[in-house]
Amino acid sequence: MTAVVNALKQRTVNAANASLPVQSATTVSSATPLLEDNERDQWENDLVDNDPLLETQSNTSSQYARSYKRLLSLLLAPVTDERGHGWAVVLGITTIFITGTVLGLIMPKNPHLPTVWYRTISSCIGYTYFISWSVSFYPQLLANYRRRTTRGLSPDFCALNVLGFACYATYNVAMYGSPYIHKLYRERYGNDAEITVQSNDVAFAVHAFLLASLTLFQIGYYDGFRSQTPSRFIGKVLLAVISLILAFPIVIYWRIWKSNWLDFVYVLSFVKIFVTMIKYVPQVILNFQRKSTAGWSIWQILLDLNGGLLSDLQLVLDATALQDFSGITGNLAKFFLGFVSIVFDAIFMVQHYALYRSDANDSGDDSGSILTSENVNDDISSGLVV
Repeated sequence: MTAVVNALKQRTVNAANASLPVQSATTVSSATPLLEDNERDQWENDLVDNDPLLETQSNTSSQYARSYKRLLSLLLAPVTDERGHGWAVVLGITTIFITGTVLGLIMPKNPHLPTVWYRTISSCIGYTYFISWSVSFYPQLLANYRRRTTRGLSPDFCALNVLGFACYATYNVAMYGSPYIHKLYRERYGNDAEITVQSNDVAFAVHAFLLASLTLFQIGYYDGFRSQTPSRFIGKVLLAVISLILAFPIVIYWRIWKSNWLDFVYVLSFVKIFVTMIKYVPQVILNFQRKSTAGWSIWQILLDLNGGLLSDLQLVLDATALQDFSGITGNLAKFFLGFVSIVFDAIFMVQHYALYRSDANDSGDDSGSILTSENVNDDISSGLVV
């Protein structure tokens, strides 16, 4: 832009020199640099406004800039869009698949899988579900931050989520990285049995626990637990589950019945399954009572559904490739985590897109959204997004 204006200045000065006497040309040439800053800015703006070529170039640059901004917003839709409609969903999910595939291609593969090509496929599926489930925590965090409130988000759901992912993270870390747990596993299932927990499972579980904890912290920070108090029933459930977890190591140590640390790890996985089965219920009830999904990010549901489908797909394909379905029975937490998530995600999608659609769209909770389905469709129809 500056180069064009400078060229236009020079063209104007040359035109003045050609039409005026030598003295006048000198006067014009020497006077130009002596203009005050505000006068020079006004003169440059007048030149831009009165020159058709420069105005066309400016409009074209503006259109390209807006096109790239909207396209970038579409690709980043999981964290910039709150409506979850149209092209935002299509390109947002596409971005997740592309990112997961790239990671699957460059990251280390599972050496226990039978063929090189299938190791690559499994890795791509695994990292795509890892990206989907990991990113699914950010839309709600960002929505809470933009709105400066957590109204519409169930504190019961958040509290159960923290407990569930604490257990799931411990389970995955132990199953993946503990030689002693590996020894106990092979003693139970045979020397050829392979644990299907992979590095992306560990990364997801630890990451999920940290972000779930941060979301629970937001409830206390923005609105306070006095205004959004967890229910007494869920409080009793949390107390009972935590007591069970703390009591089991005592059972192992005193050998009250035949059990070992592999059983304890499985108990943690069963706690995660139990928590996943009930944690969504308070949010479903809250949406029903409010007749609205405002404050409950639909993108965490879309990404959770995508992650659940791919997680179970990877588990089944890995077990089939290994011809050993103990990989499923020995990793029930992962299988049921994906299955239960799929069921409740379907319920949330019905609430958001069918039952309470108008309220979700008109609530004003997406005021911080960078894009909407309407302006995206306008851009596509005008050729700005290709």
